[in-house]
Amino acid sequence: PTMPPRNETTPASPAASDDGAAAAGAKSNGGSLIMGYTHAQCVAALESIKGGTAATGDDTCRHIFGHGDPNHKLSMLQKVTAVRILDYEKNRSSRTPVDDLKRQAAEFHSQHGPMLNLRSVVQSRAPSMCLAAEFKRASPSKGLINPDATAASQAATYGSAGASVISVLTEEHWFRGSLDDLRSARLATTDRPYPRPAILRKEFVFGTYQIYEAAAHGADTILLIVAVTPADLLRVLIDTCREVGMEPLVEVHGQSELDVALNAGARVIGVNNRNLHTFQMDLATTDRTAEELTKRGIKFDHHLCSEGEGTAMPEYALCSLSGMSSPTDVDRYRQIGVGMCLIGESLMRAADPAAAIAGLCLNPADYEKKMMDAAASGGAYTAGTKIVKVCGITNAGDALVACRAHANLIGVIFAPKSKRCVTVEQASDVVRAVRDFGERSGRIGLVCPGNVAKMAPVQALFVKARALEEAARRPLVVGVFQNQPAEFIREMVDTCGLDMVQLHGQEGMAAASEDICGVPALRVADIETGTDGSNTVASVHAVQKILDGLTSDPAAILLDTSIKGSKEGGGTGVTFDHSIAEQLQNRGLPVIIAGGLKPDNAKDAVMKTRPWGIDVSSGVEQSPGKKNHEAVTKFVGGAREAAIEASKGF
Repeated sequence: PTMPPRNETTPASPAASDDGAAAAGAKSNGGSLIMGYTHAQCVAALESIKGGTAATGDDTCRHIFGHGDPNHKLSMLQKVTAVRILDYEKNRSSRTPVDDLKRQAAEFHSQHGPMLNLRSVVQSRAPSMCLAAEFKRASPSKGLINPDATAASQAATYGSAGASVISVLTEEHWFRGSLDDLRSARLATTDRPYPRPAILRKEFVFGTYQIYEAAAHGADTILLIVAVTPADLLRVLIDTCREVGMEPLVEVHGQSELDVALNAGARVIGVNNRNLHTFQMDLATTDRTAEELTKRGIKFDHHLCSEGEGTAMPEYALCSLSGMSSPTDVDRYRQIGVGMCLIGESLMRAADPAAAIAGLCLNPADYEKKMMDAAASGGAYTAGTKIVKVCGITNAGDALVACRAHANLIGVIFAPKSKRCVTVEQASDVVRAVRDFGERSGRIGLVCPGNVAKMAPVQALFVKARALEEAARRPLVVGVFQNQPAEFIREMVDTCGLDMVQLHGQEGMAAASEDICGVPALRVADIETGTDGSNTVASVHAVQKILDGLTSDPAAILLDTSIKGSKEGGGTGVTFDHSIAEQLQNRGLPVIIAGGLKPDNAKDAVMKTRPWGIDVSSGVEQSPGKKNHEAVTKFVGGAREAAIEASKGF
């Protein structure tokens, strides 16, 4: 059919056929229906909003995934957007006219208060991080999250707990949302004893009609996703938002989309750490965007917003939109000048969302206090086993088994004398597999308070341990080295993409500095024993030796068995006296234990010693360099179960 201009306030798209015709079309093409529509209808719907001319089409759409590829398969983001276009077209005759929406918007905001400017809301929260708390009952990647939740109740909880923005999904099929949810959230947070949060309509916007619709239902702002929006249409949408009094949140992922957003006039940039086409997560996406904005001289730094009266506010605000759930995540982005974090799934799943928000430490002073209190809480480390490491991995298959078993650290050994020594190709394969499993494309670093370098060694390593726990929620790859040059270590880090390294030789504590290794480093402290584990050096002497030599350079300390008379430590398969680990942790130093551990003694070690971390290699092998998958699963699972049981006494 002939389509009207796509910039009309009533958006246009290919006419949706009835269910019978759609089903017949899908079957004839050998495809499956997408919420009742054929693949061809969805493709045509997306094409209908591209507009432009033969001369300008590529310029306005070159950033769009699959543009120009006749064999392109629609991503989930594109499917959702296409269905949204088709649904609106199908319901065209019953929709409220735009003039009526404008009148309803004016009446609503006259009665319930004017719209809030999103950039002003974000910047007014400095030095605290502005929190956008999200309401959604489900999602395409996670399925049902909290299907019985009500928008009014959840929004009221969010607002009273300190959320400055409430994001409401209004897409009905995959997210189970509605415009009624938007209105309910706005009314539930109006005229309350706390500052009114801005209400964000989170939607798959393809036309100006949805903006007028949002305003009529109480929204202060709306999400515009660059990944599915032609550049010229984005400019129209941003201009329309400002005409009705909204400052939109413009979402990008990657530099090409950032270019489109800036050229279209976006002022509040939201970085989605998840690639909505592939669902791959990379928390460093926001870091790279911040770096790019800084290179271009674009001022966004949230720190500038709290410099006192008379200071000009930055023209832009930068927000991070996915993958966060902890105070460490929030502080990570605070450090680079991000002004707002959007958190959804973890809050929707939380038994107590208000407590979860308080735990995010939005105010930097709260975060610093939390870290200092944790580091100085009575001296002893008593939180139990948090880290499980599977070392000696030589192939991607074994790495994935460890990841699926919920191991935090995957060790690949570069020491040439080891039977498990890997090549660059093997290590790179493992890194790729682990990154794919964790839905990330880049390295994950540790986020620590800025003053960690000034702390005493035990306190610094306590804080770093907490940071490593957060980073290792997605498994990390650790390269193990032994008395090898720093240049070689840096080369392997860069070439293979290692997240961390482990120094297992006589390098000394200072060699474990991130400045030297390029990434955070575990430092091994050898515990000398006889060949059968007997005659361990007196524990009191071992503990004092470690504490005397400790510096704040490593990310963590790993205790491993060293056989008396042997020139090389590690890989012995022999257990040392674990009371040494207990004594160190009683002095406040979290440690990882290794040496002689296997599925049948891991639970006992975790229950009795309660180490911060536990490490296995030969104990889960069927032969050197080849893991027994059942043993890996049993080891990691047993350690996790024992950690839960052991924590009941604390």
